[in-house]
This record gives sequence, C-alpha cells and structure tokens, in this order.
Amino acid sequence: MKKFLSLLSLSLVFGFSSAFAADPVNTECPVKGKAVDAKSKTASVEVTFCCDKCKSKFDADVLAGLKKFAATEDGKCPISGKPVKASKKSTAAVGVCCGGCKKKVEADPKKHLAKVK
Repeated sequence: MKKFLSLLSLSLVFGFSSAFAADPVNTECPVKGKAVDAKSKTASVEVTFCCDKCKSKFDADVLAGLKKFAATEDGKCPISGKPVKASKKSTAAVGVCCGGCKKKVEADPKKHLAKVK
C-alpha cells in the first residue's frame, strides 16, 4: 500500500508540474502588445542548447532565456554561444492575443521574442 501511495503521489507531482510548464511566460502579446488571450492562447517555441547545463539555466529563467535566444545566431546555444546539439531542447509557451499572432511567433520566433515582457 505504501508503494502504491508513493507512486500515486509522484504521478500527481509530475502531472501538476507538466500542467504548469504549459503556462505562458508573458502577459503581453509580443506582436501587438495586447493582453494575452484569457483562453491562454500560446505559441510553442523550441530552443536548442549545447549541453544540459545551458538547458537548465534556460529552464530556470525562461523569459530571460527567450530574450537571449532572440539575439543568438541560428545554430548557436543562446546561453554559451557554442554549437547546439539536436537532443538538448526546451519548449517555451509564449502567450499571444490571437491565432494570427500565434502563427507569426511560431513562423519567425526570433523576430518577436525580443519584445516579450
């Protein structure tokens, strides 16, 4: 019974943490400057890193990491500037005001991420 309860509590913790991971990192649309849609419309932005250490730094402060990513050359790690490894990735949820802005951010994230507040 104890083992079952332990597994249940672990699954609940991981379930809740993954639910919060999808929350947008911003409250203002980076395209139009409007408030993020109340229905939590988000654009998914994938960021690639050179190593787990840089990925961890990004995950600790996603908003600051996205601004670094916006200013980083393609194929370079936004934290260290070294070449990226395809297996080291994080996905950030960027709040937007509408479906049109979602398409714009996902099509060209670096253009809009510098404006994320």
